[in-house]
Amino acid sequence: MKRVVYTAGMVLLYVLLFQQSPATGSVQPSLLMPLATHSLLLDLASAGENLVAVGERGHILLSDADGENWRQVPTPTREMLTAVYFADSQRGWAVGHDGLILASPDGGASWSVQYNGLLEQDSINQDQLQAVQRQKRQLEAELTRENDGHLRAGLVARLEEVHLAIEDAEYALSQPVHSSPLLDVYFSDPLRGFAIGAFGEYLYTVDGGVGWVRDTGAFENPDQMHLNAITGDGDALVWVAGEGGLLFRSVDGGTRWKALSSPYHGSFFDIAYEAATGALVVVGLRGNIYRSLDAGDSWQPASVDTARSLAGVTWLNERYTAAVGAVGNLQLSDDGANTFSDHSLPARTGLSSVIHHRGRLVVVGQGGIYSFRDLGDFSD
Repeated sequence: MKRVVYTAGMVLLYVLLFQQSPATGSVQPSLLMPLATHSLLLDLASAGENLVAVGERGHILLSDADGENWRQVPTPTREMLTAVYFADSQRGWAVGHDGLILASPDGGASWSVQYNGLLEQDSINQDQLQAVQRQKRQLEAELTRENDGHLRAGLVARLEEVHLAIEDAEYALSQPVHSSPLLDVYFSDPLRGFAIGAFGEYLYTVDGGVGWVRDTGAFENPDQMHLNAITGDGDALVWVAGEGGLLFRSVDGGTRWKALSSPYHGSFFDIAYEAATGALVVVGLRGNIYRSLDAGDSWQPASVDTARSLAGVTWLNERYTAAVGAVGNLQLSDDGANTFSDHSLPARTGLSSVIHHRGRLVVVGQGGIYSFRDLGDFSD
């Protein structure tokens, strides 16, 4: 749902996703561009009757005509936006570089910054310096009161360590601030939401984003692999898929997370849930697609006639599934994600996200937006 896959190497477009930006980048408003509909777009979401697309340079585009006519709307950033999600027809969130989270109260017509990872990291750096400075003052006070030579030597050694920690903290504050990119966002309801990203980044909110809590220790992810995609059943079940075949599930609305046994050790880039059947489908590198009917406890490989990586997947209904990826890769299933047939686009550009909306299949990626009149456009 939001990653573009390069044709060379069939890998995630990490060059774009992980390029770093100066601390001022996130607060520059986007530029309204006449060719924004043809820019690199990474994700799509439905907002009631409308569609919303996000991508490079802070571009957000809004369609109110079945995915045919689009207009760019102003945003408060020029950073890459990687994912978008709407909890209902009005309330939506977009995430991207610099740990940035934007929020819309009006179906995507207007956006404001709700969380800025650069400012948060700068605040953390400031707090770390203040903490070691307090520790230094406490040790100095203890040293002036201590007469025992052996204990004084211990305090001096600890003080030397604190001086080194202060130097490290001051150095961190003197350098440009960086924050891990966020790669996906999902809300179980308008109040309870989650944002995930590179190097195991994870945030959650229980108040619609008024406050976001950062909790990178929530997952069993010691190597800090990237968390690429998140979805849920709209209630207590939430799933995360990521780099190296990572799969996680929460059964209590994100309070606790359990690592699932993975059928594949390559990266997964998207995961989708079908409410009518309870089916899950994940897609990833080299055309790998897996399906689960038991909430992720077990997985079965789909029959796919491609080795091209897949970046996005969606259920049209309980029968039809569509997946997109590298080199115009478009795969369709009419049997509940058991088997897929190749309907790749002649443009051969990287595709990142697909959605079914009001009788149309809408796809975004390199070169912008592609719209089709449902599956009839792909009949043999």
